[in-house]
Amino acid sequence: MPVSLKEIPVDSWSDFEARVRQLIDDPGIYPRLFRGLGNGCWGLETTLERSYPNERCDETLSLLKYYRKALAAKPALETFSGRRWDRLPDLEAFGKNLKEHRSAWLDDKLRDQNEIYEYLVYLRHQGFPSPLLDWTASPYVAAFFAFDTVPENVDRVCVYALGRGGGGSYDQHCYILGPYMRTHQRHFLQQSWYSMCVRSDPDGEDYVFRRQEPAFRDDLGPAERLLKLTIPSKERQTVLQHLVLMYINPFSLFGSEDSLVRTVARRECYFKNWHL
Repeated sequence: MPVSLKEIPVDSWSDFEARVRQLIDDPGIYPRLFRGLGNGCWGLETTLERSYPNERCDETLSLLKYYRKALAAKPALETFSGRRWDRLPDLEAFGKNLKEHRSAWLDDKLRDQNEIYEYLVYLRHQGFPSPLLDWTASPYVAAFFAFDTVPENVDRVCVYALGRGGGGSYDQHCYILGPYMRTHQRHFLQQSWYSMCVRSDPDGEDYVFRRQEPAFRDDLGPAERLLKLTIPSKERQTVLQHLVLMYINPFSLFGSEDSLVRTVARRECYFKNWHL
């Protein structure tokens, strides 16, 4: 039976830290993963769902269709990035693998094909629409993403806390991808993990993507496995200044020149009583 999402409002940054320590120390739950969002009303949506309405995970977009799009992007990415993904199977080989192991869950089928995951994670970090939902092992990194860019007139931001592990049933499967892969450097800077939710198509030869929040509610079991902490947005300056002392800032998490400029600008213009 699906569980309702447990929402926990906290009143301050110090209350958030205290609550997170309780979650981390809870011996009855898998080690937690965290995801921060700049609006407490937002749910768990992938970039494929949120940003590209024509490619929404509406149970019609299949894994093979998505893989075809990802492969089509590869020549241009290899040409201009200097990276290569020579071990990626072509579409025919990938489809054949799915057909030959119809009874297995998707993560079991792809367990020995790390380059597929490494490429999909690279695409996720570089802005390609992705069925992967990114999480972090650090509640402080998640808090940074919650407070980094808060939309105007938003009263509360949120941090999701997920009990690590997967869930599955006959017609759907949610699972977690771990950190041990060679991919974009942001994967390590952000202490990233990823979730994917799929179900088998009627023929058992392909998968379609599921919306992650309802799928997790179906599969995770007890409500304590998926929590949503909301924090007042007015705590933004306090939180960001606190995180800077932990060397959590745009540059430390993205490592790009534009993120360096953002970090310096925030230090000079936001954290100081600065006047022209």
